Amino acid sequence: MMKFEKMENGSLRCTLTQDDLEEFGIELEDFFSNTPHARDFLEKLIRIAEEEVGYKTTGNMMSIQAAIMSEDEIVLTFSESQVSSTEILEHIRNMLGQAAAKESQAALPDVKDDILNEVEKKKTEKKAGAGKEGYAYLLTFVSFNSVLKFCKILSVNSNAKSRLYYLDQKEQYFLWADLNRSTRKYVYEFVAASMEYAKSIEKDSARRRYLDEHAHVIVKEEALKTLANV
Repeated sequence: MMKFEKMENGSLRCTLTQDDLEEFGIELEDFFSNTPHARDFLEKLIRIAEEEVGYKTTGNMMSIQAAIMSEDEIVLTFSESQVSSTEILEHIRNMLGQAAAKESQAALPDVKDDILNEVEKKKTEKKAGAGKEGYAYLLTFVSFNSVLKFCKILSVNSNAKSRLYYLDQKEQYFLWADLNRSTRKYVYEFVAASMEYAKSIEKDSARRRYLDEHAHVIVKEEALKTLANV
């Protein structure tokens, strides 16, 4: 069921299931194709949020962060920003797996088709789980302080595998986490917190192998737990 939540920073978080998308006649392909139907759907979500949780906008355009929680759940976070609707949909496509720009150091695969295939799985297949790498993520941070704040806000999770990298040429920190043995509640908490503290979040990809070869490993094991206790 569709769920809305007003955040302390003034943004709006909307949790949608595949059933919600079907009810409104929207598909993920609409976002990738930048259709008028997708733009109308986003505007409709804002109107519903105004009625259900009293969310108010100032009339500025909205920027959006999007994350796939599972094959049946997507989380959209709306924040007011001076951007165009085309940029909004482009950002959704990026967050759902389409590369926003090519890295000169390493070629990253386009995972759009992989994500769409996951979403289109039959309900009987969904029960089998997300797969071995279904809940593995790579987060990008602009500062070490942001990484610390992110780790400290999360609940303790001894089942998560994690590692922290620093890449000199980017002057950025990268946190890899495998949450496949974690609870769904923790995965939701992890992705939601990333929208506030991380620059970006993506599914685990070839970039981690690049980081293993070229980046400094700051915390090799249990980075989430180690940094939470700093």
